[in-house]
Amino acid sequence: MRKLVVVLLLAVLMPPSHVAPPVVRAQGESVRRVNIPYFAHEVTWAQTAIFWFGQDEQGVPGKNYADVRLAYTAEALCVRATVVDYYLWYKPDPAPTDELTQYDAVAIYLDTGFDRAGTPQTDDYTFLIGAHHWPNENAVQYRRQARGTGAGWDTSWAGDWTDYEAMQWSNTGPNDNGGNIDYGWTAIFTIPWGTLGRSGPPSEEVRWGLGVRLYDRDDQPPAGYVAPGRWPGTVDPNSPDTWGELHFGYADYQPPSVAPQGTTTIRATSPQDNTVEDAWMGGGGTCGGGHEGGSETNHGGDTGLFVGTETSPTHFPCFNKSYLRFSLAAIPPGKTVISASLALHLWGHAGETPDLAQPSWIHLFTISDPWEEMTIHWNNAPLARENVSAIWVNPYSGDRANPDWPGDPYVWDATQAVAEAYADGHPVSLAIYGSDSAQHSSKYLTSSETDDWNAEGRPTLTVVWGQEPQLVKSVEAIPAPSESVIKLGDTLTYTLQVLGSAQPLTVTDVLPAGISHPLTYSSSDGSVGYEPAARKLTWAGAPPTAQAVTITYPVTVTQSGTYAIINTAHLTPAEGSTATASSMVIVEARQMFLPCVVKWR
Repeated sequence: MRKLVVVLLLAVLMPPSHVAPPVVRAQGESVRRVNIPYFAHEVTWAQTAIFWFGQDEQGVPGKNYADVRLAYTAEALCVRATVVDYYLWYKPDPAPTDELTQYDAVAIYLDTGFDRAGTPQTDDYTFLIGAHHWPNENAVQYRRQARGTGAGWDTSWAGDWTDYEAMQWSNTGPNDNGGNIDYGWTAIFTIPWGTLGRSGPPSEEVRWGLGVRLYDRDDQPPAGYVAPGRWPGTVDPNSPDTWGELHFGYADYQPPSVAPQGTTTIRATSPQDNTVEDAWMGGGGTCGGGHEGGSETNHGGDTGLFVGTETSPTHFPCFNKSYLRFSLAAIPPGKTVISASLALHLWGHAGETPDLAQPSWIHLFTISDPWEEMTIHWNNAPLARENVSAIWVNPYSGDRANPDWPGDPYVWDATQAVAEAYADGHPVSLAIYGSDSAQHSSKYLTSSETDDWNAEGRPTLTVVWGQEPQLVKSVEAIPAPSESVIKLGDTLTYTLQVLGSAQPLTVTDVLPAGISHPLTYSSSDGSVGYEPAARKLTWAGAPPTAQAVTITYPVTVTQSGTYAIINTAHLTPAEGSTATASSMVIVEARQMFLPCVVKWR
């Protein structure tokens, strides 16, 4: 007697209908996103979202760097750009038709419908602030705006919004368009919702398209024009589909609900262990960055990490970022990341006295582009893909001159970052950077290069993982002797295999028309029963993690003719997502033969 295995289909995991599936972007995905907070009243710039960008030699004269902070209120979208630019040039008393993009200026682009069209649509807007000499709100001659038309930009559109701009220069003299060394400038956009055709702010989790361009001139026209800086690097003002993402509210990642099975702790075992790689860039604790010469210095071998920024571009030499990368090879394959936390230890801060030191709202970012621990520096560090969590870090609680090692512990939620990297089979690459606004806000932490006496202070990633229950379904047909097709009266044997996850599980399988009730049914573990009126077979059990349970039942084909028997089983765990598995059998399948074709040369 011949047995014909007809089909084997693996489980398809389906989330409950009332829960949106978590969005896990692949590690290499290029779309950059910023998650922005809501403030009930006035925006606190030291606690906003932040991202950064610049050209290849950011912070070096002739090039530029920008921190962009974002938040929203019940009244408006608020954007603040802190621009580091060593040569400031502006257009004196511009006319409405003058092109401000030929001087220092910042433009933002918004796709409020998030349709990511190839040309500017009527839900797309752009706002520009041009640099000018004196701090001045609503200097209408130094701002531009436009709205999409479907094919381009309507520059005659008159949107109602406010701006603020201020220049800052060094002690070589005020900016006079004469080529003196400067520090940079600030541009603040406040865009009411009514200007964008709305009665109020979008709901949390709404996404818009976002782009930024930083325009620059470094010498007297007609010379001195510098190619614009861009965020993201793909942004084209005329193509909203090239812009990044603005997400209202904090990062919205929710891990699957899975029973925990184990915990993996990842920490360098010695200064030479490359399981964890990290480096800082910027001015460190001595403000030696920027034009002071620190922009292209690597600190991958240092025992410390530094983080800090301000809204004042004059203090750019004190800005710091740190990058970290953790191998995830110690996490068993085929698991689900339930939670992940990054622990760092603080041992110092800026500010000579405790009353000067400021707390910092420090963000954790995912990094998708490659970098090397011993070659990364301020000018070649990759940009962030997304800000995924943030915490307050206070000034060091002890004596900076004689720290009590390992220092003060601080923990960031790294679940989204680790889940994305693990799903893609890569190490997790991270950055930390603050949205500080005040002076004396830099923080000093311990790196993985610290000696063994302070091993506890090394960066540590703790990952809790589990496994989704799995369901597999197969069907085996036994046709009559000498027959090659399934027909009326033949036997079909269905087999369901459940992979346990140390929690209660239920499997239901409703038999379709065209087959009989089960002739028998059995399971290797748990209990199985059948309801004839509902034609439903039900199994229940709680097998240990990774233990396989086999459920078997034979039926007979009860209808003649050519038709498909499609059968779907459902697995429901006490915690987590429902799984389904299907099988298909063709009764009295018809054979077709193609002619033999021979090609002659």
